[in-house]
Amino acid sequence: MLMWSNEKIEQWRLAYSTYLSDMPSVTFNRNIDRRRPHTQQEMTQLLRSFLDGAITLKEFNTVFQQKTHNAWNVFHLQGMSGGLFLNKLVKHVPSEDTFGHLFRLMMRVPEETQDGQRQMQAFVQFLEGLIASRQVTRAQLQPARVPFFLSAWWHIQDPERWPIFYLDVRQALLTEETHPKEAQNPVETYFSFRTRFLALAQALGVSIWELEHLASWYARRDTKSSDVGNKRAYSDVRSDSHGISARRETCGLSNRAGAKNRNGSAVTGEKSSAHMREPMVSCRTHLQWLLAKLGHKVGCRVWIAASDHSKECQRERLGDLSLPTLPVLADTPVQQIIRQIDVLWLLDNDIIAAYEIEQAHTDVSTSLLRLYDLDALLPTREVHLCIVAPSHRFEKIRFELSRPSFRDLGPRKNCALISEELLLQQETHILRWASSPAVVEELICRAGDGEQ
Repeated sequence: MLMWSNEKIEQWRLAYSTYLSDMPSVTFNRNIDRRRPHTQQEMTQLLRSFLDGAITLKEFNTVFQQKTHNAWNVFHLQGMSGGLFLNKLVKHVPSEDTFGHLFRLMMRVPEETQDGQRQMQAFVQFLEGLIASRQVTRAQLQPARVPFFLSAWWHIQDPERWPIFYLDVRQALLTEETHPKEAQNPVETYFSFRTRFLALAQALGVSIWELEHLASWYARRDTKSSDVGNKRAYSDVRSDSHGISARRETCGLSNRAGAKNRNGSAVTGEKSSAHMREPMVSCRTHLQWLLAKLGHKVGCRVWIAASDHSKECQRERLGDLSLPTLPVLADTPVQQIIRQIDVLWLLDNDIIAAYEIEQAHTDVSTSLLRLYDLDALLPTREVHLCIVAPSHRFEKIRFELSRPSFRDLGPRKNCALISEELLLQQETHILRWASSPAVVEELICRAGDGEQ
């Protein structure tokens, strides 16, 4: 049992007292908690239908995907370890009947801690076995996401015993000294987290949800001492618009007097002054920086639009992340067009992915033309053509792609959409775990698909 020292408990008591004085945060979180019991009841009903065999795994997944992005978003399960993880399981795990039976066993809430350890480890080992047999790839299944996903469904069934493995909450409660092998054994890490979480809730005399909110608030607040604010990833953290606002603050979008934090309260004092000293960085520049860093992480060379080389994000000049010159791909006029694409990934001299970043004030038609020019220039190569945009812009982009002028330029399946919100939410997680250029396939939503 990992215990809390008296000193640490006192520090958390002081943190809790400070949290309670942050009324915008407290009010926001209590509004979430008021909505959660109804959502919990609906999710439990869906789960029981699945566990009893009344609906199939695919039917369970369909309802879960529909509800999680709207009515059920209070548990923040629509990220890469929640809804997207379940989608991958349904899509890639062979033998639906066999897996459906196993999945039902794994989803039932454990009676004892040891039962939970066995269930979670068995699920991970099952997925690892599929990967070892080469029936699927690790990128398609990602077994390390199992603890978050199972803990969420166990929490729905028994919230007082099974806290959800949110990344910002675990960062607040676990340290390298507490568990140095987190990346190597995610199941062990979850149960270390659970022990500390339940012990701290008991020591502070607070509910499970109250401690969840406190730890999340603490992780965002403690950026100066542990840089948690720069480490958090919203896949397992939060997927609402408030989380996106917080990520944009780190880009510098709120670096001015009267800036608002994630829950709308004013940023004041030393922290505000520090923000004031940082240069303003547009969200587009931050996305270019993120895509460039991700490209380097997965072994690609990166090109950033030449006109943006002098811009900076996270104290890095974009030009320093980019090739100094783009390899010659075409005659001069077309080459000049390609040089304007926001971000390109290259393996050797071959372009494998192209990203155009769209925002409210931009003309998507221009970006689409640049991408299709590139596609036409490289007809024999497999290139991911990607539009990064706020999800509310997807409908507009799909409309543009449906017009004859774009339909005739090339196959629509070649163009993909990436949610700006999702990319920002997943930032730290992606930068940490991405291992191959195939990571782009996990982020995209095909333009011809009906889903987002």
